[in-house]
Amino acid sequence: MASIKIQIRTPDEEWTVDFNQPEIAIGRGEDRGLDIRLADETVSRQHGRIWLGADGYWFDDTNSTHGSKKNGSLVMGPVRLFTGDSLTIGECTLAIERAVMAGVDLDELFDVHVQDRLHLEDGAEKAKRASAKIKIVAHQPWASSDEEIAAGLTHHFFGGLVNIFEHEDLNDGLFLAIEDIVGCFNSVERAVVLLFDKSGQELFVAAHFPLYDPAMSTALVRKTIDEKRAFIWKADETEFSSASIKKLGIKMGLYSPLAFGDQSLGVICAETTSSTAVISAADLESFVNVTQVLSALIYAKQLEEAQVLE
Repeated sequence: MASIKIQIRTPDEEWTVDFNQPEIAIGRGEDRGLDIRLADETVSRQHGRIWLGADGYWFDDTNSTHGSKKNGSLVMGPVRLFTGDSLTIGECTLAIERAVMAGVDLDELFDVHVQDRLHLEDGAEKAKRASAKIKIVAHQPWASSDEEIAAGLTHHFFGGLVNIFEHEDLNDGLFLAIEDIVGCFNSVERAVVLLFDKSGQELFVAAHFPLYDPAMSTALVRKTIDEKRAFIWKADETEFSSASIKKLGIKMGLYSPLAFGDQSLGVICAETTSSTAVISAADLESFVNVTQVLSALIYAKQLEEAQVLE
């Protein structure tokens, strides 16, 4: 059975409590239904909640007055909780001493996971079994033959990407570039760049925007790498949608390979939580143009940094 153990520290007292229920309400005052009551004036009456999703424990701030922090960073949306994490709520601290998922079914094919690494050989067979419905709205080969700049992008934008990587190392360059990439697509608000490690079997999150926990679909990452083409996906709004799609509120997105010649570098994905946003075929074409340029810059920077280490 899943359970979570939390050490609670307030300015006046400290205690530890175990929960095995699916949702934990946190707040101040005499409101009924609160599972963790914090006697602190900087804590809102209904401040936040911890819940058990298909892929682990999560926390979100329910529009509190003063906000919440996870490990010192402001919570801007749902965040995954792991053993060792701490939440700051007002002047109180909730330390996650244990978050156990034993007995919970994690067999969802299209589940948007919050993680920082993905091993391509893990769960490959499981990834063939459907558990959430999506639609592939459009796709195109990654090596586009159209030499024109796609709608919505300018030479100035691409020049800006080149300028970033000319003056920054790979990590800082990706950090700056991904924010610019999200900014040039009105239809998306979050993105993740995953790069292969030296083994070529594991991907790691090299950059993401915004700064809260990165999310991606392991199944769609594999699809992108296996098929070597970019595509648009859209969630099928039915009861079959996976738990974490519902929790994160992701509605639609773009996935594209990152590659230079025959060298596979990784994957980039960009997604939206807006139910009214429309990602078009023109957006997909633009995304492919962006990822082709980004791939060349990543490859050149990787070569440059490898030569420095030799």
